[in-house]
Amino acid sequence: MWDNLIKIFIEKNNQLNLSAIRDVEWIKIKHINDSIELNKIFQIEKWKTVCDIGTGWGFPLLPLAIINPNVNFIWIDARRKKVDAVNDMIKNLWLKNVVCKRSRIEEYGEKFDFVTARAVAYIDKLIPRSYNLLKKWWYFVFYKQYQQAEHEELKKICKKYKLNIKEKHKYFLFAWDIERVIYIVEKI
Repeated sequence: MWDNLIKIFIEKNNQLNLSAIRDVEWIKIKHINDSIELNKIFQIEKWKTVCDIGTGWGFPLLPLAIINPNVNFIWIDARRKKVDAVNDMIKNLWLKNVVCKRSRIEEYGEKFDFVTARAVAYIDKLIPRSYNLLKKWWYFVFYKQYQQAEHEELKKICKKYKLNIKEKHKYFLFAWDIERVIYIVEKI
């Protein structure tokens, strides 16, 4: 299932130097498996619209779109180089449920059922910048390296913005990996 995505990613990576991860097995583990970890803890397929902000050259956006074909995904990034590269990957993967938009997230007007962000920015910057994208009573999903200090910062920001940490899913991708976390934060 993932062979075509990996092949297209490697081709783009060779052209644009998207990622230091170039080995097929590491792309699968560190990009694809990390991206789809969300499906283990959250039912994406019941939502209509998902916005991924600042997608890391198609991750988690493309793997999530591939395994959730009935969900509409939109990706927002301000950099033309990234938007063009991901749009080309979408075209080559024949994905019909993904749209890429070039915009700053603070300026984007549409609202979504939930918003994902994978290793984009620190929580204290991410929530204020992307808060406007979320429909009332829906979810933020943050993929992060687990750091206690950032977790404490998230709790403070949740109070300020009337958010609640619904889920904190810690995991490792392989035996000697860094501790990772997916936060599911609900708007209340």
